[in-house]
Order: sequence, then C-alpha cells, then structure tokens
Amino acid sequence: MRGAPQRCATRAVIRGRLRAPVLREHLGVAVYSRESAGAAIDVWFHPAFGDSHLCFRESFASGLAELARVFVFDPPGHGASPALPQGLTIEGAARLWRDLVARLSAGRAVVLVGHSMAGIIATRTAQLMRHSPVLVVSIEGNLTRQDAYFTGLAAQFDRPQAFHAAFRSSILRRARRDETMRRFVSSLEFADPLTLWTLGRSVHDYDDPGAGFRRLECPKIHYWDAATTSKSAQLYLTRHRIPQRRLDGLGHWPMVKSPHTFYAAVEQDICDLRPR
Repeated sequence: MRGAPQRCATRAVIRGRLRAPVLREHLGVAVYSRESAGAAIDVWFHPAFGDSHLCFRESFASGLAELARVFVFDPPGHGASPALPQGLTIEGAARLWRDLVARLSAGRAVVLVGHSMAGIIATRTAQLMRHSPVLVVSIEGNLTRQDAYFTGLAAQFDRPQAFHAAFRSSILRRARRDETMRRFVSSLEFADPLTLWTLGRSVHDYDDPGAGFRRLECPKIHYWDAATTSKSAQLYLTRHRIPQRRLDGLGHWPMVKSPHTFYAAVEQDICDLRPR
C-alpha cells in the first residue's frame, strides 16, 4: 500500500497562477484540456455523480500538466454539457469516454482517473478500449453496494425530480458543515435531474461494483481515506489485495482538499510505471 507520494522527475506542484484550459466540444460534450509540448502520455479525469470539471480545475496548474496532456470533461447532463433525452447509464457513459479517448488520444498512452461512482465508469471504459490504458486510478470508487452513498438514493424514487430534490437537499445540509463540498454544490446546481436519476439507478444494478476493477489486467490503483471509506470497502481492498494509496485526511474530494498532494500522487503513480 502506498502513502504520501515521493519525489518524481517532475513534481506536481500547483503553480502560483491557474492556467486556463482550452475548451472544445466533442461528441456533444464539453472537453477541457491543456496540452504540454512533448508530453508522452494523456491523463483523462472523469468527475463524480452530479459533479463537473471544476473539481479537477487545479490539474491545469499542476506539474502533472507539464508531464502529460490533461483532459477533463463534463459528461452529458453535468456542468456545461447538455443532457441526453433518455438520461445516462454507466454503459452509456463508458462508451462515450471510450469514443472521446479514441478521437483525441488515438495511438497514445492513456491514464483514466475516475472519482467516486466514476471509478466504475473508468473500469468499464478500460474494458471497452481497443488498447488498454496504462493505468486506471479510482478515487474512492464504488467497491461494494454500501458505497452507493448518493447514487443509491435514486432507486428509492420513482420520479427524477423527486430524487433530485431530496439529493440536493441532503448535499446542501452536508455542505454547511463541510467546506470541501461547497465546490460540489456549485456543480450540482447545473446537473440534470433525469441524468442523475438514470445514472444512479444504473449504479444500483451492480451487485459487486468492485469486481470489474479488481479484475482489470492493466495497472490500477485505488485512492482512499479511512475517514470516508466504508468498513466494507476497506475489507474488500484487503481481501482482494487491490493496489492502493491512502490519502488520509483528504476526504472524498482529495483533489479539492489538497490539490498539491493529490496531483503529486497521480504523477508519482505514472512515473512508477516507467522502467528505471
């Protein structure tokens, strides 16, 4: 198990000035990127349920953006991307991510990073890709059914609007006590109710959410904090000997709580893939 990242060739330091990413529309969604000349690898970030690219905004100011081409996108019905009429599912989200990678990162080494529920999407995307990613990073991704903190609520409602109202109310209450969640609140205001309802219900359909991740043949690693990871997920990590990195004290949004530590960890894990 890995802990705090050690020094890498290019340390992922958050620079003094935030670099503006390039915004383009691809396949109907908003894709934000920063391309570094000579970068040999592409790192793709997928936000969590109801979140947007804003959770990864510091990626464009980090040393990681010097090492790699960085891509962050808003899935349909999230952030700046319009919703699909039929909503969204894990399978639909994974197929979209696969197609975006095929279009923008063809022939290049790719790292997939999924936050929370998007850890399942990253796993499914890796399974669908013609060429496997060089690394899949799951940031407190769902491993057991008990990990569906927010998405699990969707199965309890018959109407998208009713679910959205209950979900939003719960998040607003939590945000009063948790400063880190306030950035998530700002993104949630732009999330489409039908998208969240259909996506949440598709997560609920997984009896063993971590099965795909643990069976991936490509390199993978699970990031977690003991304070925000369920006991069942901690046992799951141990029982299945899943590669992991603890980021204790950083909570469920480590990229917001401590961007420096988070992006240094991602960079270190990429550097560790390289032959010495």
